[in-house]
Amino acid sequence: MKKIFILLIFILFSVPAFSQEIYQYGVTAEIFENNTVAYKLTMIFVNSSNQTFTIPIGFPNNISIQSDADCKIQPGMLETNVVCNIESSNKTTVIITYDSDQKIGRNNYYLFTDAFKFNDDVNTIPVLVKLPEGTGLREPIESSYSPANALIGSDGRRTLINWEITDLKKGDRLDISIAYEKIGEEVIISGLSLQVVAMIVVLIFVSIGIFYQFYWKNKNMKIILPILKKDEKIIFDTITKHGSGINQKLIVENSGYSKAKVSKVLKSLEERGILKLERIGRKNKVHIDKKFLNK
Repeated sequence: MKKIFILLIFILFSVPAFSQEIYQYGVTAEIFENNTVAYKLTMIFVNSSNQTFTIPIGFPNNISIQSDADCKIQPGMLETNVVCNIESSNKTTVIITYDSDQKIGRNNYYLFTDAFKFNDDVNTIPVLVKLPEGTGLREPIESSYSPANALIGSDGRRTLINWEITDLKKGDRLDISIAYEKIGEEVIISGLSLQVVAMIVVLIFVSIGIFYQFYWKNKNMKIILPILKKDEKIIFDTITKHGSGINQKLIVENSGYSKAKVSKVLKSLEERGILKLERIGRKNKVHIDKKFLNK
């Protein structure tokens, strides 16, 4: 009987202990417009024995730990680890928060990538990623995120991407990637944004307007001036300086010619289709003929 008892004790203590398991490893990542990401890792241990757990978190900033367990930050050459000494308990929770500015890439769209490594078995991993306000998943949506089978939702301001992953083993790695873009952001056309293209179009129309105003509209006047006689040129130049619809009396005063001389020149220019005289009461108003401008 004594031998049997000793044998049972030997067998009992010879059986290897079951490996420790994290009941839940929750990941929340909130992405902001300045391309920083705020993380919250929530680890729940159930019916744990005295154990030491190591949680690798890369190279983050502003690390904070909330837990009843004895947790310490251990910077390393390859990455930073959070090491927690868990005492025997029905339930222990460890919450780690930190932020990073190295997770967002940018080309024609934004790309969030991260990887989570597990030094222990994990039963359940809920992952929630919040995109910045005013952004959405890149088209086509089905291929804009990994792993597949995510649930896409919204809180009214942000696009939310959810995963529920189970049964990861010690040494496994969870890789996450999300491609997103600003909603209503300018479309890229042959390397140029729609905003740049719009500016180019506006500049073209402005250039056409300036060309018409200062060259095309006045091209006939530029052509006619060199072939006018001296007196015709002086009178015509007086009209253009004061604007169409000038009083004939003002032309006499500014040109220095007599009334008869001015009348003779004006009549000659009217007969050639350059000017148009309008009689208003006892006065004459002189206009540049619109037909001449439009020829």
